[in-house]
Amino acid sequence: MIRRKIRQLAVRAARWLLKPLLRRGMAVMRPTEDSRRALASLVASLPCAKPMTMVEIGSYRGESAQEFLNTGRIARIYCVDPWRMFYDADDGTSYTDMAQVERDFDWRHGGDSRVVKVKGTVDTFIKRHPDAQVDFAYVDGCHTYEAVSHDLKQLMAHSRPAVAIGGHDYNLDGVVRAVGEVLGKPDAVFPDNSWVKFLLRGGANMI
Repeated sequence: MIRRKIRQLAVRAARWLLKPLLRRGMAVMRPTEDSRRALASLVASLPCAKPMTMVEIGSYRGESAQEFLNTGRIARIYCVDPWRMFYDADDGTSYTDMAQVERDFDWRHGGDSRVVKVKGTVDTFIKRHPDAQVDFAYVDGCHTYEAVSHDLKQLMAHSRPAVAIGGHDYNLDGVVRAVGEVLGKPDAVFPDNSWVKFLLRGGANMI
C-alpha cells in the first residue's frame, strides 16, 4: 500500500515537471548506432534457418521493431503495447505523450503487412492470437519484477516460442530477478542490455 502511494505521488510529480516535454511529444527510444548493432547481433545469434515470426512486448514508437525487420530474418512481427501513459513509475519513457508515440508508431509501420499491431498487453496478444506460431519473443514492456515475470510466464505457457526468448534492460534488478527465476541465466547479454535464452523447441526448420 505504501509503495503504491509513493508511486502515485511520483507519477503526479513527474506529470507536473514534464509538462513542457509532453506538449512537444518528445519520445526517443533507441537512437544510437550501438543499440542498433546490438539488436542486429541478437537476431543474428538466433539458430533458425527459416524466416521467423516474433512478438515484441513493448513496442513504443516502433524503432526496435524496425531494427528487427531490417535484419531480413523476421517475416512477421506482432507489436504489443498499451500506449498508455504512466504504466511504470520507474521508466522515463512512460512519462511521454503516448498518444503521440502511438501516432509515430502508426506512421512508421501502418503500411507494412509484416507488422501486426496489438494495442494491449501480453494477455491481449494471447487472447487475440491464440494460434500464433512464434519463433522468437522479445520482452521490453513494463520493467518491474512482477510485470516481467508475468510476461515471461504467459509467453512460455501460451505462445511457446520455438527458438528463443529475450528482452531488454538486463541491467535492472527486477528484470534480472524475473529472468533468472523463470528461465535461468541468459545465454547471451548484449551491449545494449538486451538478453536472449535459446529454447530450440520443435526442431523443424532449425539449424
